[in-house]
Amino acid sequence: MATSYEEYLEYINETYNEFKEEGKMSNKEAIARTFNEYDMSMKKSETDKAVISVTIAEILISHLRILNTFKDYMINTISKLNFKLIEQDNELSREQHIALFIRREQVLKQLDNKPLDYYPRVCWYYEELTDEVNKFLDQINTGIINKDEIIAKVFKRFERDCKNTLSEKIIVCTTLAENLLNLGYTRIEGLQKIKQELQLFNVEDICNEQLIEGERKNLVVRIDNVLEQLNNIG
Repeated sequence: MATSYEEYLEYINETYNEFKEEGKMSNKEAIARTFNEYDMSMKKSETDKAVISVTIAEILISHLRILNTFKDYMINTISKLNFKLIEQDNELSREQHIALFIRREQVLKQLDNKPLDYYPRVCWYYEELTDEVNKFLDQINTGIINKDEIIAKVFKRFERDCKNTLSEKIIVCTTLAENLLNLGYTRIEGLQKIKQELQLFNVEDICNEQLIEGERKNLVVRIDNVLEQLNNIG
């Protein structure tokens, strides 16, 4: 194992966070890209496989849901780790060996309890994307920015996501409209286009995407509330 135990932990988490922050990726895409980055390294030795797979699984359990096939793969890989072979590799101290075994046992239990995601495409989850749009709006809504630029900046930031799934596009539109209404920005350029987008939305069109039933229902309620407020404005 050319990379040390501690370095793997640091590098894997750094890689994941870079995909999220610099690549502006969802958790689901960031962990998939991180796994691909270290997939070949897992084949170097049983120790490399153990350290990498357990560390990636620890990130994975922080997600709202886990893709069913990825969950099965990770559980299968981690549960079959050979700790006698890891000991023979002689690449970890006794303390590191024990710590890794404990981490393995803990993460297996946590993986087993995580809700499943059956949508294969990488995408944002409902709460995750809503929070991300809210966070971005807080960052750009300063006295420096022209109010009429807000909508364009939001759609530029989430351009790739809005093209990915209809669910993501509608979540962005709804969350953006909610913020604009709360701020009293009811006459800015582009708001009527968002209204038209929400009016044309049919929840049946996203039944086969990543949102679960409760999330779809909640989204419809939010859209109805936004449209009611926009209609009252005229």
